[in-house]
Amino acid sequence: MYLAPEGQEIEIADAAAGFLGETMAIERLHGADAADMNAVLRNLLGDMGWFALAVPEADGGSGLSAVEHALFFREVGRQCGPVDILAQCLASNVASTQELRTALMSGQAGVALLVVDAEGYRAIGSPASEWGLLVSNDEARLYLIGDLPRTARPSLDPANSLGTISSLPDPAASMAGERIWRLGQLGAAAMLVGIAEAALDLIVEYAKVRETFGRKIGAYQAVRHPCADMAVRVEAARSQLWYAATAFKEGRIDASVHLDAAKHIANQTALANSDTNIQLHGGIGVTEEHNAHLLLKHTMLLARIFGSKRALLGSLLHAHLDD
Repeated sequence: MYLAPEGQEIEIADAAAGFLGETMAIERLHGADAADMNAVLRNLLGDMGWFALAVPEADGGSGLSAVEHALFFREVGRQCGPVDILAQCLASNVASTQELRTALMSGQAGVALLVVDAEGYRAIGSPASEWGLLVSNDEARLYLIGDLPRTARPSLDPANSLGTISSLPDPAASMAGERIWRLGQLGAAAMLVGIAEAALDLIVEYAKVRETFGRKIGAYQAVRHPCADMAVRVEAARSQLWYAATAFKEGRIDASVHLDAAKHIANQTALANSDTNIQLHGGIGVTEEHNAHLLLKHTMLLARIFGSKRALLGSLLHAHLDD
């Protein structure tokens, strides 16, 4: 990638967009039991090799880079894909045996993302997940959680299930270092950029057809100018995402700084765009029938994993960039 996708990268992004648009279009979230990956979807994703994108070829993966990882998750974000897709991809890099790695890459076994919670650990993903992945800045740990008691919690975001686990066993596999955290951060940032783009597309299409006082609403400055602001925000977030992915791929010393910046800008952009999208749609934007509210609910979860506002700004305040 040279500051924008090109060649094979565009082909991968187009393939991901087509596949995800058919298998888990955002409209699924208007139906019942649409949260998380069910076994059918997980196996489909595994058969297509999407969980193995960033796994080295020596371990049976595709051996692609952080750039392709970001391109895929941008498309996942546009469809409000569940967080356990990201957990599954990350866990495939953490597995310590080839047997487990193959089971994760193929989708035979599911993985939930674990987050430290006041009550123990919050599990984001299917209640049927056999594995749980806990990621910090300096280590990733994979736990067998299938038989552990899990207490269900209400989820505002219909794309994900939530549950709490009071304690964990010894990890079945672990990986030291920040690589998995950075891959997770890049994937979450890419999903947020996808959401911000989807929000912009939704309101632009609506502004072309919705009329008031005999004119399309896109003719009014009160609609046109906020749409322009959304487009500017998307461009900034997308540019920083591409730069961060390239810096990560090339192993730049300051890649972590660019990833922190990419996640922060993506957080702010997705929140602002999904909110503006609802406001410009008027009352219909908050109804169950419309996709606008789904984008905001999904953003509110993604903006809190792999770096939220306070933590990212604190890190960026003391950052040093390579010349």
